Amino acid sequence: MKKSMLLLLFCLTFILSACGEAVEDTEEYNGVIGEGKVFNYAYSVTKEQNNMTWRVGYKGDTAIIEESPTNRDDLVNYMNAVNDSELEFVKLIVALAYIVFISILSLILYKKNRKMLKDGSLITAALTGIAVYFAFKAAFDLSGFLQDVDYYYWSLTI
Repeated sequence: MKKSMLLLLFCLTFILSACGEAVEDTEEYNGVIGEGKVFNYAYSVTKEQNNMTWRVGYKGDTAIIEESPTNRDDLVNYMNAVNDSELEFVKLIVALAYIVFISILSLILYKKNRKMLKDGSLITAALTGIAVYFAFKAAFDLSGFLQDVDYYYWSLTI
């Protein structure tokens, strides 16, 4: 027992010491840093030497913008709005899929066994209400984020 504990401690310290060493990357990375797309809006950030180049687009129209101190905040806000819109769209899809799932499950239980549906109707109604709340909240948030995306796109390209 003591030998196995000593062996375990030795292996654990070896593993932890191997994980603790950090190798730093000293080379500068050149290439695509980030990209995102939601509905018809898209962006791509490319780093070349010390310059950041942004490609922002809407419905196939692409504008290439060099990052500068004057437009940095708008570019970052555009990127955040696109990413937030994409996240809210996924939340909306999940909430709507859950509502459809509960509806189909309720229909099947109604056809098969009405007593089982009556016993769990309060819980089903509560869960459906929560899903409807999340769906409406995601839809309103998505609408706001898309308005932000539109505002920042036009402020960057005009």
